[in-house]
Amino acid sequence: MTTYVIFSMATLFLVDRACAVSVRYSVMLDAGSSSTKLRVYSWPERKSTSSTLQITETFSQRIKPSLSSFQDSLDLLPKYLLNITSIAESQVPSSSHNKTHIYLLATAGLRFLKEEKATALMNMVRSVLSDKRNHGFVYSERSVRILSGEEEGVFAWITANYHNGFFSSHQSLSKAVGVLEMGGGSTQITFLPDGPLLAHMFTLRISGRIYNLYSHSYLNFGKDYMERRVKDYLIQQNPQVYDILNPCSLKNDNYSYEYGNTTVIFRGSSSPSECLTIISNFLRLSYDTCYPKPCAIGSIYQPSVGSDIFYAVAVFAFVASDLKATDSSGRLDIDKLNKTAHIYCSKTIDDAASVYNVPPEFGSNTCMMALYITELLTFSYGFPVNTKRIYSFKDINGKSLNWPFGAVVYEAELLARDYPCPPFNQINAGTSQHPLRLTKDHLSWQLKHHQYQPPTQSGSVTRGLKLPPIHPPHPRTGFPMTSTQQIGWRSSRKECQLEKYGRYGPGPRCRGRYGILKMLNWPQEGSP
Repeated sequence: MTTYVIFSMATLFLVDRACAVSVRYSVMLDAGSSSTKLRVYSWPERKSTSSTLQITETFSQRIKPSLSSFQDSLDLLPKYLLNITSIAESQVPSSSHNKTHIYLLATAGLRFLKEEKATALMNMVRSVLSDKRNHGFVYSERSVRILSGEEEGVFAWITANYHNGFFSSHQSLSKAVGVLEMGGGSTQITFLPDGPLLAHMFTLRISGRIYNLYSHSYLNFGKDYMERRVKDYLIQQNPQVYDILNPCSLKNDNYSYEYGNTTVIFRGSSSPSECLTIISNFLRLSYDTCYPKPCAIGSIYQPSVGSDIFYAVAVFAFVASDLKATDSSGRLDIDKLNKTAHIYCSKTIDDAASVYNVPPEFGSNTCMMALYITELLTFSYGFPVNTKRIYSFKDINGKSLNWPFGAVVYEAELLARDYPCPPFNQINAGTSQHPLRLTKDHLSWQLKHHQYQPPTQSGSVTRGLKLPPIHPPHPRTGFPMTSTQQIGWRSSRKECQLEKYGRYGPGPRCRGRYGILKMLNWPQEGSP
């Protein structure tokens, strides 16, 4: 059965103008703990969301200081932001400014601020970036936010699989790579489980395909905060002592540490076994409260890592590289990393620097992180010590594995119009009406974007199928959305209960429960 939709010339003019942009741009401000990284991306307009976006990073610049440094001087923040937007405007063609979305996404640096400080800071950012007098880019309610750790992990997963060619080649789900990421404040694990997923699910759609990822972020388990936790633990175990041996630091590495109103002197003792005991205490399971099972750290559920390949990036990659624990292909040898860590952590800071070429300022941290990583991968995440499935990469084919790239892909997919542009570009100027074959992608876009109105009789749609307005004034305000931007069909509103729509066209073959969900290839979760 073929369904046709008839458009007026006014509608075709609007659609044709919408499809006229040949190249899209996006401006991303990565607000990190030490600086803000400005990145500009571009990609050619695609004809359908079943094809893969061909995104390229065209510009990047690191701007200091960090956004969080303005928490006590908000009056200086507008000038800081306007400088960044001015640079961004110079990197995007002026004719594309009003079609280019701008984002400021903050990570762990702002997650650790006090709530009132973070709120005031982000409100000021929103005030500046939402003011059209300050720049020519498109601002939306999603433009400024503090990312959850899970989002950061998912975006890194998108980046890794994009650069690996997974999305463009439409490979089996088993070919997707998982991602292990660690920064200064947190560590993330994200992958496609082989079996059922009972918690921590993040659903996304890339190139017309839906992925249900497991993603969890462990706040306070990043590089900097693990080092701080070790110091705090040692102080708590040695009350009223102001000169303490630190087994996770190398000999001759002595330094002061501010703890409340007290200054404590730490002296490295190069004792890897004692250090590992402390780290294991942080990673221990809470068997009594673990639900659902199995769990990774504490009572946090994590399904089995299965047999998929994983990319270990960021801190994982730097430590593995420093201790030469990878082979020529980048494959991580956990057993070698563990053995090398015990040897390395037994040396003085000067010997470690001369043998392994690790700068002295990173010497002790490399020791602690090497011991921590081996314990995290095996004891917590459940990788066998002899696994051959973890690759430690800083980049793939010269392309960085940073999360902002994945964030742009994710946001571009949310904004994508799921219908092909070519038919509109082929319209003859003298034609008053034009038939267009209705595609699944087109209907998907309509349902995602339409603002619900009671159905009315219309001669513009063929018998048996009622569509919402082609150009709704307010995208994504009709159907309720979940946190992952999927339509929430568990709604109590009758018109939003999509699982009850069994018929989406005339004829007996179009009838049946979940028909609309099957047509759009959406999961049936939530269906009665």
